[in-house]
Amino acid sequence: MLAAHDHDPATRDHPESGDGLLEVVGVSKSFGDTPVLDAVDFSLAEGAVACLIGPSGSGKSTLLRCVNGLLTPDRGHVLLDGEIVGREVRGGKLHELPRKRLLAQRRRFGVVFQHFELFPHLTALGNLTLAPLLHRVHTREEAEERALGILDRVGLKDRAHHHPGQLSGGQQQRVAIARALMQQPDVMLFDEPTSALDPELVGEVLRAMRELAADGMTMVVVTHEMRFARDVSDQVVFLADGHVLEAGPPGEFFEAPRTERARAFLRQL
Repeated sequence: MLAAHDHDPATRDHPESGDGLLEVVGVSKSFGDTPVLDAVDFSLAEGAVACLIGPSGSGKSTLLRCVNGLLTPDRGHVLLDGEIVGREVRGGKLHELPRKRLLAQRRRFGVVFQHFELFPHLTALGNLTLAPLLHRVHTREEAEERALGILDRVGLKDRAHHHPGQLSGGQQQRVAIARALMQQPDVMLFDEPTSALDPELVGEVLRAMRELAADGMTMVVVTHEMRFARDVSDQVVFLADGHVLEAGPPGEFFEAPRTERARAFLRQL
């Protein structure tokens, strides 16, 4: 059981929810004596794209893991469609969700990491169908039909029976995106999805992400790809030293950043 703070809005029986599908409210997180996030707030509407940018070590990846419940905030909370992520309020205190409910909630997030995290002994098709078959979500025929459709969506249907070792880094990352889409997520989370790729392979992954955004997928993207952030995002969230220093439309951020820290960051690019 997690003790609640009296002034933490997550401890109310009915936490306030705004208009966003995804809301981050006062999230703070430390590892030991080292603070990583401090009272982070932002909100994202359904179908919108937020890009989290900032210097290395600013807390972006930690924030992403708090969003989908892989990490529990020390203070504050994350709401998905009005529901606290990873916890529930009972009797004025926060309690961890039962495992079954937590796993069901996490399936509402599709997560794509820097490194592809594919099973090397399985084909692209096998990587996509493994979880649905293990959890008996679909029959094998249904799972494979759905998987082939998603692989086609990311331009890899002709690579369905290839193993990861037979694919380029960009193709492997697109398989990872396709695998995340198999669970029909409400929100896609990307943690620097192009940082492990050779420069010539970055474009094919960003194209797949652009198409997802154009199709109305709600996305939170940790990225160093500033052109993508400028062209695709509805909101840029600039973090430094665990704080959100600026958040707003990309045009405003890139053309007229309000803080000297943001201006210095952009000058270095």
